[in-house]
Amino acid sequence: MHITLYHSPGACSMATYVSLLEAGADFDVKFILLKNNEQTSPEYAAINPKQKVPFLTVDGEGLTENVAMQSWIAETYPKANLLPSDSWDHKLALSYMGWFGSGIHQHLTRHFKPIKFCTDVNSHADIKAKSLDMYMEQLALVDAELAGKTWFFDHYTVCDSYFFWIYNRGLGEDFDLSGLKNCTGHYNRMLERDSVKKVLAHLPG
Repeated sequence: MHITLYHSPGACSMATYVSLLEAGADFDVKFILLKNNEQTSPEYAAINPKQKVPFLTVDGEGLTENVAMQSWIAETYPKANLLPSDSWDHKLALSYMGWFGSGIHQHLTRHFKPIKFCTDVNSHADIKAKSLDMYMEQLALVDAELAGKTWFFDHYTVCDSYFFWIYNRGLGEDFDLSGLKNCTGHYNRMLERDSVKKVLAHLPG
């Protein structure tokens, strides 16, 4: 089985990258640098018409969306125990990942690049302020979910790698997350994992 992850440092592809390492998968990493708009190149568009990362190919077949990729990794490498085995908890894990992807990620995108959503530059400050407010509202809910927990479930799962990126990207936007004690504790525990250390250190050469 030949696996390739198309990844850009700092992007949400970080979550899938961490999970592949946690699974012990043998895979290649190809950098698509969003800061250089490499995702819009004809060469990459021919591989992934959605022109975004992460993109995961397995024996030539492509998969997008973190929730799908994370689920595939967990199912393909069951010994890594990256999703709960209980049916209800399994669905709850999918719910978490769907929430991170569709309920929180977009607030980060609007804050980072408001021009994608509004051409009136006079409105950008308002968009950024509201995006920050909505992001913080959602993270307060996550903070409550993590109360008294080490991970989202009774063991480490792909939900943890996905939320690591959600928090890390907020720091990248200079958000003050220090008041979110449970989220911050989770983030610090993630920083201690070898998989996270490797991803953070792996830059395009």
